[in-house]
Order: sequence, then structure tokens, then C-alpha cells
Amino acid sequence: MREKIYTIPIHDAFAQDCECPVCAMYRKLEENAIHYTIGPGASYMEEDIRAQTDEQGFCQKHLKILYEYPNKVGLAMMLKTHMDRTIKELEKAAKAPLPGPNSMFKKSAKPSSPVIDYIEEHQKKCFVCGYINQTFESYLRTIFYLYEREEEFRQQFAGAKGFCTSHYKNLFELAPKYLNKKYLEPFLQKLNERYLDNFKRVRDDVEWFICKNDYRYQEEPWKNARDSLQRALTKVGSIIVSDEE
Repeated sequence: MREKIYTIPIHDAFAQDCECPVCAMYRKLEENAIHYTIGPGASYMEEDIRAQTDEQGFCQKHLKILYEYPNKVGLAMMLKTHMDRTIKELEKAAKAPLPGPNSMFKKSAKPSSPVIDYIEEHQKKCFVCGYINQTFESYLRTIFYLYEREEEFRQQFAGAKGFCTSHYKNLFELAPKYLNKKYLEPFLQKLNERYLDNFKRVRDDVEWFICKNDYRYQEEPWKNARDSLQRALTKVGSIIVSDEE
């Protein structure tokens, strides 16, 4: 069957031998987003993009990944102008009346301050996350599109090694919105089966990993437990750990 360009990443992810194909899709998007942000010919040199990175900044996870990228000068330039903006905004916020102490009757009340409001709002933003999410949401919709229209993809889905807990939730939550009556119940039943069966499989591998670190089991075979911790990180935390890490 002829593939459309927007279905290729989904087919590719589900063809991988991995514990969560949705994590694989997300990681590829994340690699592309980092490259777009700080790679050769990177977007941060464009005025409109720099305005966005200055305003949004980066979450802790993506700031660390950007730091690990070879382009330290590019990161320094983005951080410098982002810090300039932060200083300007917080100097303005700090001119507001300072909060007073809570009374004994209002211990649970949250202090209100433009300083706190600015920082909390800023902590919700990340340029890289925003770039990823624009495409990731369409990828999730395409999963349902393919499930309704392609028997080949339904077989791919049925053969998947399950999903991480976070993406299992995403698929379970979005299915009623995007699937018609004919496919909704079979999809959810298969989703539940794939998630739980494979979550238990990895749990059992982790259990055997623990046993293999007990002297009483030293002579026993490893079975599938050697990389069980890496796979458990995917199932539990949506983290893909490569062999080099």
C-alpha cells in the first residue's frame, strides 16, 4: 500500500523492536527539534526564533540536552538574551508591593506576587517542547487514522511490545475522540492487552535481574534480564536509554 509522507514516521516507529513505539516517535521529534534549535544553520540566528527562545526559555531536560550539543557558543547566545529578558521582566515585577506575612487564619493561602506569577508562568514554557508538541499531537491523531484505514497497521499495533504508561494514557484518552464506533472498542481492548501483558513481562524481567544479583542465582541463565532496567525506564518513565548510555 502506498504510504503518505505523514504516515511514514508512525509506520517506522511501530516497525521498531522497542518497548513503546510512541516513545520512539517522540525521541525522533526531539532529536529533530534540538538540531533545529542549535544545529548547523540553526534557527536561533533568526530574529523571530530568538524572540521565542528569549520569551520561552527551555525546560530542565532540554536545557541539559542543549548543553551536551557541541555548539556551546550558540547556547551561550540564547542564554544571554534570555537572561537579559528575565532580568528586565523580574526587575519590573519586583517593583510591586512586597507580600506580607500570612496571618494565623490564612496559613494555607498562597502568597500572591508578580514575581511568583512570572516565574511560575515561565516554568510552564520550553521552546523545544513547544516545537515537538506541534508535530507530536498530529502523530497521535495519525495512529487512529491508520488504525481505521489499514489492516496492515492494525496488525502492527497488535504486535507491538506495548507502551509506556504515559503514552498508554494518551492513546486511551484520545481514542474516543478520533475513532469511530466500529474500531473504538477493539482498539481499546487491544491497547489494554498490549500495555498490561508487556508491562508484566518487563516487570518479570526486572524481578529476574534482582535474582541474578543474589549469589544463590549466580549459576542460573540471565534469560531476558540483562537490559531489563533500561526497558523498565521506558515503561515507567518514557525514557529510552541507548546501549552507550
